[in-house]
Amino acid sequence: MDVIETENFQSKKKVPFPKILPTIITISAFCFGMTAIRFALLGNWETSVMCILVSALLDSFDGRVARMLGQSSQFGAELDSLSDLVCFGVAPSIILFLRSVCVMEHAGWGICMFFSVCCALRLARFNVVQILNEPKPEWQKKYFSGIPAPAGATIALFPFILSFSTGNDYFLGEKIVSFCLLVSGALMISTIKSMSSKMIEMKNGLVSPELLVISLVVICLITELWLTLSVLISVYIAAIPYGAYKYSKTKKEEAPEFLQQVS
Repeated sequence: MDVIETENFQSKKKVPFPKILPTIITISAFCFGMTAIRFALLGNWETSVMCILVSALLDSFDGRVARMLGQSSQFGAELDSLSDLVCFGVAPSIILFLRSVCVMEHAGWGICMFFSVCCALRLARFNVVQILNEPKPEWQKKYFSGIPAPAGATIALFPFILSFSTGNDYFLGEKIVSFCLLVSGALMISTIKSMSSKMIEMKNGLVSPELLVISLVVICLITELWLTLSVLISVYIAAIPYGAYKYSKTKKEEAPEFLQQVS
């Protein structure tokens, strides 16, 4: 039996590249997350934070690429969650502990662990929801329960980004960093409804206002990276209460109709 299983495992069956492309993207994101820890140990904070941001960018593509190519799988979903835990749960905690909250000793490490645990719980909850796959109205799929792990990591690293954009280390004080870690961790495991990228809908036409706005944002990121990121993160944080309000309002309008369809 062992010989047969070994022969099957060593089969030379070729796998088409599109089938493994989402996995390659996920593993690349994981590698950037690990590399962020390495640069943090070397004290290269800017490169370390940049690695986390690149990992978040890659994470936004792997699932979409898998669905576009029809290569979604449970293996890919599990690998993505493991990668997210390292990149957005573990790496930001280590980076911020080494740079800032280490002066708080045990309390600082406890805050970092709280953030990492919240990220793990958020990812586990997301996986369970995906497995159960309970029927939802189309409008509800445009919202997250809590904020996603990449957004949580970005908010946790917000003091770094503010420091880079202003050249002021004040934002890396242990009190500010601790506050961002606690708030971002709590938001990840909360049931507050936040808007997802599915809310963005492009209008038909050669040139749409949305496309122009995206182009402007890209130009700003190229010319003033950290300042633009500071503005974008501030807008995202301000949009969280609005997303919760919009969800509640839409639920009151759409819920009765959905219940009638299900029944």
